[in-house]
Amino acid sequence: MKIQINSIITLSNEEQYMVLNEANYENNRYFLVMGIDQNKEIISSKVAIFKEEIDQEDVYVSKVEDSKLIIELTKLLKSQL
Repeated sequence: MKIQINSIITLSNEEQYMVLNEANYENNRYFLVMGIDQNKEIISSKVAIFKEEIDQEDVYVSKVEDSKLIIELTKLLKSQL
């Protein structure tokens, strides 16, 4: 399944995130996401950047933790808004 803007990602721990924006950086796809609750309401304090991970036909995401990479991706994602 391809991840798209305005779609909802559900993690293995059942947390859900709305995809707000995407960017390509150094041959990888990254997504700016915001958490949502059970009622599909945005949780504005729960913002993250996920990296797309493809394993054969399956698509996964991993949370970006590297602070330097987060700064670069934030600049790139902001410039696209």
